[in-house]
Amino acid sequence: MPVNGFDTTISWSDFQTLPAKPQGVDEDAQIHPEMRPGNIKLGRKNNAVVITDITIDITLVGADCWVVSGQSSNDLLKHEQGHYDILALSAREFHSKLLKLSAKSTQDLQQQVNDLKSKMEKTVQKVDKRYDTQTNHSRDTQNQQLWNKKISEEKQKPDGSIDNLP
Repeated sequence: MPVNGFDTTISWSDFQTLPAKPQGVDEDAQIHPEMRPGNIKLGRKNNAVVITDITIDITLVGADCWVVSGQSSNDLLKHEQGHYDILALSAREFHSKLLKLSAKSTQDLQQQVNDLKSKMEKTVQKVDKRYDTQTNHSRDTQNQQLWNKKISEEKQKPDGSIDNLP
């Protein structure tokens, strides 16, 4: 798969345990996955520079992944998995869109890649916020189950998108 980490299942060992919630924070856990372009191969199509092959790596920023001591439940872990999977869906979409870019120069192509990555990251932030609001950080079990189902369905579709999430 062109997205490394797409099917990763997280575990509490991926998180630091904190004695208490950070000041001003409502949630009992936080995950911070990131998508990064990996190996990029460029080519030419007509007079344009194009990406002929690329991998996207999904990684966790360990310092920003934490759980409050005594709060590491299966339900909360499933909620944090949802955040990871939202980014994974975005990374797959990002990969697909990258292969459609073309530019007159390598510099122009790099700018398009940067712009697209920024746009995708903003979309992920909006969806993550909606996810947390609608599920109340996993506390609203009915809405959490709805999101779990929808995220799973979108991941199974080859063209699944975070745009199709609740």
